[in-house]
Amino acid sequence: MIKQNPFSVYDFLGYLVPGSIVIYSYLIVDYAKKHSEFVLKEFTDEFLDLKFEGIFFFVILSYTLGHIISFTSSVTVEKYANWTYSYPSKYLLDMRFKTFWKSISGWKDFIWRIIIIVILLPCILLDLLFGQFLGFKRFYTKKLDQLLQDLIVHKLNKLLIKLGIQEIEGYTQFENGRANDADFHRIATHYAYENSKNHQAKMSNYVALYGFLRTLCFIFNILAIYTFIRVWVYLQFDFKNVLIILILSGISYLSFMAFMKFYRRYTLEGLMVIAIDETL
Repeated sequence: MIKQNPFSVYDFLGYLVPGSIVIYSYLIVDYAKKHSEFVLKEFTDEFLDLKFEGIFFFVILSYTLGHIISFTSSVTVEKYANWTYSYPSKYLLDMRFKTFWKSISGWKDFIWRIIIIVILLPCILLDLLFGQFLGFKRFYTKKLDQLLQDLIVHKLNKLLIKLGIQEIEGYTQFENGRANDADFHRIATHYAYENSKNHQAKMSNYVALYGFLRTLCFIFNILAIYTFIRVWVYLQFDFKNVLIILILSGISYLSFMAFMKFYRRYTLEGLMVIAIDETL
């Protein structure tokens, strides 16, 4: 098993870097409000004289903000992905799932989905256009071929038997789809992580990458919304301002696609460990 460091890759990519991006974004916005043109050298000169205390405060603030942004992105970006496309463990195995609106179980679910649509509007609009209408979703939600599906499902059933699921009342017929609606991937991931030292580092890196890209998606999505509101209220929709909004929205959606890619890879890595496990 790999050794856990006090400061992991996930801490760096998942918290420190996103927090730093938020701080620099704020400083750039503040600079843009005070100047008619953005001069990179003039902007960077303000940070060259930072002392140790300033650097230490910057790191702590970035790390703290990173935690907040990471949590917020997990309950918005990741929720949207799971409600729209289901979990990777489901669509990889071509399992049925309820879509974004059909999975609503009450008025609270309905309100929460409306909130997420408002918060992630730029990214969602591009996902509707490119992901669903133009079919880009096939790049990050592609199911496995039938052979791999059958092999993985067979091995997952063997794993559940090995762990004693048949001794639990009501699960004697789980092979006929009884476990499809359950969180079987949590069991598969823990088993794969504990029983494959060669794949632990790769799985940890995938988690760090999809967490980082999820936060990037959220940050640039919020920046796109902020820029749109600022242009609408204080400026005008000329070519330059519209281009900035489109670029920020585009980066948000590209980050979303990359997040979905590594979300899928992380899930697939664990499932493939189960598939090639000769003890099952």
